[in-house]
Amino acid sequence: MAVARQALRVPVLARRLTYRLGYRLLSLVALVRAPRGHGAKCVLASAGEVLLVRHTYGPSRWELPGGGVRRGEDPLSGLRRELREELGVDLASASTVATWPGPGRRHRHLTHIFRVELDSRRLTIDPGEIAEVRWCDPAMVPRPLGPLVADALRAAQALGR
Repeated sequence: MAVARQALRVPVLARRLTYRLGYRLLSLVALVRAPRGHGAKCVLASAGEVLLVRHTYGPSRWELPGGGVRRGEDPLSGLRRELREELGVDLASASTVATWPGPGRRHRHLTHIFRVELDSRRLTIDPGEIAEVRWCDPAMVPRPLGPLVADALRAAQALGR
């Protein structure tokens, strides 16, 4: 069974191309119809540092890990699924930080922000979706940052006090 699964795995470069094309298509659709739905992002913290990711698609900026929440899925379940897919992280629990509308035309899209303290920094990165990960001091994050990242880091820090 494991051999059959490996044979069906799409090569990383093909998956990256699929993500890039999908991102561009969704960006074009968003010009005509404002996106709606939900996303879930997470401030993953360990030993005083937070994890930021750069995706293989979209603008080259640092983001919080996470992604879209499927129809009928609650935000925490969506976050658990996304973190398992992208980073190989299984969450037991998470603290809710905030829920914010997206910027500009994305105002009908809600992003749920969570905070998780990890005991281990062991990650299994999906190279098809994640180009780079970086643990960093929340006061000295790399640039450029994606929308909501700086606000989410501040809100998560205030929650942690």
